[in-house]
Amino acid sequence: MAEPVTTTPSTKPDVDRGKRLVLVLGLVMQLLLMAAGLWPAAWLVLHFAPAARSAWQWVVLILAAVVVFNFIYLAALLLLRLLTPIPKEGRYELRLGQRPPAQVIILMLNFLLAKARYEPPWAATFSAVMARVWPFGAPYRRLFGPHSTSTTLGDTIFCLDPWHVHAGAGVQFGYHCVIICHHFDNRGLIIRPVRIGDHAVIGGESLLMAGVEVGHHAVVASRAMVMPDTRIGPYELWAGSPARFVKLLSTDEVTPTLAAAALTGDQPAGRDRA
Repeated sequence: MAEPVTTTPSTKPDVDRGKRLVLVLGLVMQLLLMAAGLWPAAWLVLHFAPAARSAWQWVVLILAAVVVFNFIYLAALLLLRLLTPIPKEGRYELRLGQRPPAQVIILMLNFLLAKARYEPPWAATFSAVMARVWPFGAPYRRLFGPHSTSTTLGDTIFCLDPWHVHAGAGVQFGYHCVIICHHFDNRGLIIRPVRIGDHAVIGGESLLMAGVEVGHHAVVASRAMVMPDTRIGPYELWAGSPARFVKLLSTDEVTPTLAAAALTGDQPAGRDRA
């Protein structure tokens, strides 16, 4: 007869309790951001509603309220970004029976900011565009990230740690690509920046993990998963999950190749790496 399995109380900190606390903090933060945006939007509607006597006037008033809400929401989010420290690059051990390092807590707080940035309430298209144009474009690139002069058509990509993402000029980001600058493993928490060179292409639905470096004019094919600390050289094409080197692209075929790889993930002909 098999002996009954006995369990001993774990000395590991209650991770689930910490996650629930972060969720509650995120809810409170989101409510505060919404209140900051709703107050001036509601005032605008109440102030001008008596003068609105036609359907078109009401349409203009409501659209103005939407723009005001998103403008104040982004301004309040930028203020929270200034008040919240950015996680520092490095490796942080997680040990049983001990509280997590301060950088883990800071990372969780930054998750809340990233969710508020990429998953805003209502009219997400407005905030996605407004965060990339004047007057928010420059301060968001500098303080919130990603640090890049390359522009996407709204929030078509997701950066879980945008403050650690550095991209050059003319980078093409495919639809729904994901960039993550941290990961947990048996060594604990590791935080490293992701760097992307000029005119590179990051294919649609691809994943770039912490410490990845993509050279200028390189191509990461669609749905590729680039593992942590991978170095992709200039003009290289990488594809697969996990991503591997496929071809070295010639300079005269790079331009038509980039768009095709980003959209379809095809592996165009090129010359092998020496």
